[in-house]
Amino acid sequence: MKISSFRKVCLTTWPNAVGLVAILFLSLSTLTVSAAPKEKNVLYAATGTFGVQGVLYTLNPKTGALLTTVGPLNDASGHNYGLTGLRYDAMNGILYGATTTDSTTDPNYLVTVNPTTAQVTPIGPFGNFLTDIAINPKTGLMYGVSGNNQKFYTVNIQTGVATQIGSTGIGFQNGGGLASTTTGLLYGANNFSFYTYNKANGKATLVGLTLLPDLVKALAFDPTNTLYGMEGGGGTDNTHLRFLVTINRSTGLGVEIGDSINDLDALAFVPIKQ
Repeated sequence: MKISSFRKVCLTTWPNAVGLVAILFLSLSTLTVSAAPKEKNVLYAATGTFGVQGVLYTLNPKTGALLTTVGPLNDASGHNYGLTGLRYDAMNGILYGATTTDSTTDPNYLVTVNPTTAQVTPIGPFGNFLTDIAINPKTGLMYGVSGNNQKFYTVNIQTGVATQIGSTGIGFQNGGGLASTTTGLLYGANNFSFYTYNKANGKATLVGLTLLPDLVKALAFDPTNTLYGMEGGGGTDNTHLRFLVTINRSTGLGVEIGDSINDLDALAFVPIKQ
């Protein structure tokens, strides 16, 4: 009688125990998933043209308006850097910057930028004036175009040295935005025209005219391959004013989104954990 009762208890409780264990594991896995940090891609921008103070900002990509002022682009000793390029490297999680030719500290240098504090760490000189930089996310290779001539470069991210690998064939980059899609296609702006670039030799192929009133000084693709640009100077409004734009990479046509911060010359999307 006792043995029979014991067997009955085991038979009736064992499936329930298995079910409870399964529910417990499911609950734990759900908690783990919900607790995993989420990422948001933030549009960063930096000043540096006309020798003005370098400052790092975040912008609203829907309007171009200021979201936050991260801080001055200073190194550990308090020296300031003006930037003409920003680019996030997804392979190593580093935000790189290219200093302007009239930066008060280390002009024409490759630097890293802390997106949380805006602190700059210099890497090394390019050996030329680059108007913008781009990184192929598939290979991690960094590219640059010159503001002095039609040379096309790869950049050593360890030393900053820019090595010519070809020529764009379109003269020096005026405005000179450069960016890569998530699949590694290179696009750039020169004067009021929009181009694709051959990564092997730098040769530029015209896509079309931007039909914007001013130059495009910086470019950045978001994770969906929407192309943003920073327009201003060199056209109908050769001043410090800047406007956030989008560019159709099939036609080159630019559309103004809205006014932004004066003297911006660098853009990059950076994934930030929330």
